[in-house]
Amino acid sequence: MKNSWIVCLALVFAGCVAVQPKGLYEMESTSEPLNIMGYTQLSIFRDDISDEVWFTKSPDCVMVEQERSQKFDGNGALHIKWNKQAGGCPWLGLGIGWDGWAGKDFSQIYEKAALSFRVRTDQKPMNGLPWAIGFEDYSGLQKWTGATPDVVVNGPISSNWTQIKIPLSKFGMQYGDFDIYSIKQVMFQFESNGEVYVDHIEIVSL
Repeated sequence: MKNSWIVCLALVFAGCVAVQPKGLYEMESTSEPLNIMGYTQLSIFRDDISDEVWFTKSPDCVMVEQERSQKFDGNGALHIKWNKQAGGCPWLGLGIGWDGWAGKDFSQIYEKAALSFRVRTDQKPMNGLPWAIGFEDYSGLQKWTGATPDVVVNGPISSNWTQIKIPLSKFGMQYGDFDIYSIKQVMFQFESNGEVYVDHIEIVSL
């Protein structure tokens, strides 16, 4: 009888050592990329001018350069100075073919998302920007809208960083022959004159 108790105790202790149950809801941690309804190509410009960025080469009419001291966040921003009234100026603008110039599919998000960027100026405050902003598809078709006061969040644009937030539906990309499934780039066309700093260009939720 005594030997039986010894055997039972041995089995109990052995079981305690061997069994290591996990918590009922214990799971391995996973990290999904930021997305809007599955769309992940959200960041258009942040910090550095790369080969995804192009602009008009006309120093007398427009200057686009890397800026390190004036930035919304991160390591850098864009410094843009333009004067279409200088005379003899060509088309003045800037384009960004973000995500390595891959095609971008807006078909699921054009009613749920917006183009957003931060802007500031050391010049006279502005209620809006004298810019046309557009998207181009890979067939060359374009859809444009303006940086009007209604898309300036808590304006006017001043020496404080201000958000410009334009709903994608405002561009009308869902109409006509524009290929909303394969967008090449976003473009900024400069009118009149001015000087601003721009940072944090991205696609955000409405």
